[in-house]
Amino acid sequence: MSADTRPKSAINRLGQVMSRLAGRFVPSPFVLAVLLTLLVLALAVTTGQAVAQLPMAERLNKVLIGGWGGALFGAGGLQFAFQMVLVLVTGYAFALSPPIQRLIDKLAAIPRSAAQASAVVALVSCVSGYIHWGLGAVAGALLAREIGRSWAERGKALHYPLMGAAAYSGLLVWHGGLSGSAPLKVAESGHFLEKTVGVIPVDQTLFSGLNLVVTVSLIITTVLVYYLLTPRNEADCVPFSGPTRSASPKLVKVAKGDGTQHPIIAALEDSLVIPALLGGLCLAYVGHAFVTQGFKALNLNTVNLFFLAAGLLLHGSPRSYGRAAADGAKGAVGIVLQFPLYFGILGMLKASGLIVQLSDFFVSISNATTFPIFAYLSAGLVNLFVPSGGGQWAVQGPVLMNAAKELGLDPSKAIMALAYGDAWTNMLQPFWALPLLGIMGLKARDIIGYTTILFGIAAPVTIFWLLVL
Repeated sequence: MSADTRPKSAINRLGQVMSRLAGRFVPSPFVLAVLLTLLVLALAVTTGQAVAQLPMAERLNKVLIGGWGGALFGAGGLQFAFQMVLVLVTGYAFALSPPIQRLIDKLAAIPRSAAQASAVVALVSCVSGYIHWGLGAVAGALLAREIGRSWAERGKALHYPLMGAAAYSGLLVWHGGLSGSAPLKVAESGHFLEKTVGVIPVDQTLFSGLNLVVTVSLIITTVLVYYLLTPRNEADCVPFSGPTRSASPKLVKVAKGDGTQHPIIAALEDSLVIPALLGGLCLAYVGHAFVTQGFKALNLNTVNLFFLAAGLLLHGSPRSYGRAAADGAKGAVGIVLQFPLYFGILGMLKASGLIVQLSDFFVSISNATTFPIFAYLSAGLVNLFVPSGGGQWAVQGPVLMNAAKELGLDPSKAIMALAYGDAWTNMLQPFWALPLLGIMGLKARDIIGYTTILFGIAAPVTIFWLLVL
């Protein structure tokens, strides 16, 4: 097949330029986390208002020992890190089950061109991210990897790193979705800002006209961006480079025991009884939670339990599931190393008062019209240092809600502006790409050039609707 020699579009040329720059200058997520830690430490002890009147030794003690050390291995951070590891492992094992691989094969057959493949992955990622951010963190990656493997076996050209960027796009829309931390939190009776803004039901936030328009607009924009970014010339494509199924038969079918085990033990390892028992318990728990709590039951724990149960049942044996899960655990190293560092950064920002200073600055230069825009921008900036929607809401929410009350603004719009900003700069911050990178076998610099373009295009789309609606 001869290569397509049509001229490159402007956006395609921009994508290739940004990809080359990212490949040359973007550090690994771990190095970035260390650099951010050092930068925040320096800013905290020199400019933090909460410690400005203290001698330097006491500043260091409050920021480094109390803030960083207290949060580095705090119970909340460690729990969250383990939950993210389970997102990766259970999602990965689920995708390696034979029924899901057959389904992915059918999805992989839908696109007829590399551009369509990128667009399909972007759409699946965004829809999954809207349903739940944990699902969005892995669903697009699993589909993209299988499309890449399938197309490689057939000798078809596609741009695998670009598909990785498309698979990450679910993190652009997650905070306006069904698992959005801020809007779900203010809908709870007794939440920590109830005296300031009251209880705000989700029909005023997640299901408001503003959010539905913004979310749909961002999804359409994302799909179009990745469709247009895909190279027209096969020579510019970067193919899937991992093992094909023929080279990795364990990804499809796991062999039975090697004959060294006692027959009863081997039968247990290869039977459906244990998966059915544990899977049934997990599904019963998840079902009860949704029946009694409705959408409030949609959280990371229920998602992980569902994927654990579904994966066990679809694999059909503990041996098959265990090997698939072990394969998925190889990609969890980045999460284990970096999660404590980001919680340490959050601890320093809170201890020094820097996060409040940042929000206060944006509030001071805004008015009733521009406040949602500055709320959006400030949330985006904070997210670069604290890539955790729930953690960011806990420390930035009070400042923004008090300002909205003083300006006489609808707090629900301010909440959604914060949510959009938090999700927006995920396209610059590769932390939440760690599960994706582990699944797809890519590096952060492979995708960040393309996600940066989406970052630049998504901002005016969101700001336009914040001004109009």
